[in-house]
Amino acid sequence: MRKIAILTDSGSGISQKEANELGMFVLPLLVMVDGKTYQDGVEIQLNELYTMLEEKKHPKTSTPLYQSIENILVKIKNLGYTDVVALPLTSGLSSTFQSITIAAQEANINLHLVDVYSTCMIQNHCARLAQKYVNQNKEAEFIVNELNRVIELSNTIILPNDLDYLKQGGRLTPLAASLANMFKIRPVLQLNQSVLGKIDVLNKVRTDRKALELAIDTLDQTFKGKNVRIYIIHSAADERCEMAKELLMSKGYSESSISIHAIAAVIASHTGLDCLGIQFIVED
Repeated sequence: MRKIAILTDSGSGISQKEANELGMFVLPLLVMVDGKTYQDGVEIQLNELYTMLEEKKHPKTSTPLYQSIENILVKIKNLGYTDVVALPLTSGLSSTFQSITIAAQEANINLHLVDVYSTCMIQNHCARLAQKYVNQNKEAEFIVNELNRVIELSNTIILPNDLDYLKQGGRLTPLAASLANMFKIRPVLQLNQSVLGKIDVLNKVRTDRKALELAIDTLDQTFKGKNVRIYIIHSAADERCEMAKELLMSKGYSESSISIHAIAAVIASHTGLDCLGIQFIVED
């Protein structure tokens, strides 16, 4: 009889404790600051990362060491699992996807890889949904098909404030960042399947309010009338979160369908502080 494990990484914001409670497995991504390397969610926590950002430090991130990936897959196999449904950070932003593929071959365990084309709460949502299906004794093929169905319509809009971090991380060219700062242009970024899980500039506007309205209008065009879950994600951007929530509710989305969450440490390393994101995904 096949036994399925769910594997994600710390880009999902799922802690090791939550993973244990849910019955899934989480790979810590790596955060590097001042020459030191930390396992996200294990050796460095979100509040510590935010303090570093406040001190104007520029953390870098990396995929887990290959040995760490192989070790967790061997552990999963030794626990009696025959299959792994893996939902790492999108392959458009991380090489974890490829490393898991190779490590699974070495560990000789059946791997079912799902590209969420995003991160944070969409990755979190999909991992929890996958675990729910495992608990319902669904087959791996069913789980993958259902995940791909909801991922196809999901979308993430990102509204950064400090463009230096995106520039440092190579997500925005230095020229584009400089011009945006000079002319007070607010880039509206997207991350979804249509851009293959890579951060792409959707539009540029002049004010935070217009950026937020554009983000919500863009999402509304796709999801209006559908049963959706809306995640507002942020890195110390409480006021902008409340504004986003009010605008979403003015569009007719129920308060119960909206929740607010902190951006995972490894992702905040690239966005900097005062970044706001809105993620929509169709409920199963």
